[in-house]
Amino acid sequence: MLRFHLRNLSLLCVAGGRSCEGFVRLFYREIVCKTLNPNTSSNSDPIASFLRNSCGLSPSAALTAAKKANLKIAAKDDSVVHLLKDYGFDGAQIAIVAAKFPSLFFNSHPERSIRPKLEFFLAAGFSRAFLIRLLCKDPQIIKCSIQRRLSPNIDLVRFILGGDIEAVTSAIMGSTWILRRNPEMQILPNLKTLRQHGVTHDNVARIFLWYPRLVTQEPARFSKSVAFLKEIGPDPWKSTFVPALNVACGLTQATWERKIQLYQSLGWSLEETISAFKRSPMCMLHSEEKVRKIMGFCTENLKWGPAFLASRPTLLSLSFEKRIVPRYAVFSRLEKMGITGKNFSFSNVLISSESTFLKKYVFNFKDQAQELLQAYNDKLKLTAFQVDL
Repeated sequence: MLRFHLRNLSLLCVAGGRSCEGFVRLFYREIVCKTLNPNTSSNSDPIASFLRNSCGLSPSAALTAAKKANLKIAAKDDSVVHLLKDYGFDGAQIAIVAAKFPSLFFNSHPERSIRPKLEFFLAAGFSRAFLIRLLCKDPQIIKCSIQRRLSPNIDLVRFILGGDIEAVTSAIMGSTWILRRNPEMQILPNLKTLRQHGVTHDNVARIFLWYPRLVTQEPARFSKSVAFLKEIGPDPWKSTFVPALNVACGLTQATWERKIQLYQSLGWSLEETISAFKRSPMCMLHSEEKVRKIMGFCTENLKWGPAFLASRPTLLSLSFEKRIVPRYAVFSRLEKMGITGKNFSFSNVLISSESTFLKKYVFNFKDQAQELLQAYNDKLKLTAFQVDL
């Protein structure tokens, strides 16, 4: 853009001679200086200046936030900043809130509209540390009505989770929408759907803890996902029902059908695919590239047929580069050493924790430990990983 202006300027000067000197000075001041010094714009914008000077935003962040705020007048004072500091917010945290919700700092009556909500959370048993984390994550929560949103939703989450404040905190931080949604129009209808389909209270609690955003979905769509899952499984009283519901709510019908076709193209029957989903719902979220890479590797190097992986779908969740390939490097060397046994199988090697794997399959073989560890590290490409033997 600057190059374009300079080219046009040169043409004007050639045409206008000495008479263009004043224009050149004006151009330099208005165009070139602003281009090379972005602070100029933030200095001239009172909203951006306030966000920069009072809230600690950088010049560019202040300009972006000022546009987001869509305000015509600047704040009269730093009352909102001082209010947040009263509750333990530091400069960096205030800047985070300002970048996400700049309009908050132009509130004319913070003592009437902001402080009561902060006090509500503290009176409800939440810590100041939680309050800071909450507003840094979703500062627009402060716009919610205490009577119509915050109080009934917190009471509902508490009821589901048995009043455990740590669990309630975890659920809210998992999805702040659980406080922002209309409980009568969304959350309660979705809870009713779960009850109607026989979902146990324990699984409802798991949904709030693991995937709280699910209960904030549009009720008609949510009901359709629950009904679909009830038809194909897993059963609503099994713990795998919860991650399966997360998958069902996240996939469109077209995507679900593509995943079915993918596994069938690799040799799984429809029944094996559904069974694998019941065992490990996450298998429907893996990319086609990852699934083909893992199944191709296992077929070529381990001679595993499609049915073997279909009965162990959790193996598809493992990292190909960081788990499967490095551990196969160790396993193949142990095979060449003649290591055998009832429990010596690559599937057992894969599912072992890192510490168990190193102890059982590397350091257990003292004479070969250095070689095995080197093979493992070569595949991991962790040159800094060292262990005293």
